[in-house]
Amino acid sequence: MTLFVRIKPNQRLDLIERVNNEWQIRLKAPAVDGKANDHLLTFLSQVLNLPKAAILIKRGHSSRMKYLEINATTDYVLGKLEALVNE
Repeated sequence: MTLFVRIKPNQRLDLIERVNNEWQIRLKAPAVDGKANDHLLTFLSQVLNLPKAAILIKRGHSSRMKYLEINATTDYVLGKLEALVNE
């Protein structure tokens, strides 16, 4: 499954939001030396209960807009994300 997300690094806490039909992920890690990208993969692997190797940043390594390739079904990924947003 492919997923487009907007990253907001250097935040107070890690959080997933749905804003204007767009997924936004707030990360504690700063956008320095790939720390935010590494933290994104770790955070999403914990949220989705998948190994880090199942999530790949296809495009946007140096951008806030990320194009992710996730080795899971669309229903599974969107179900997990929606459950977090609706808590």
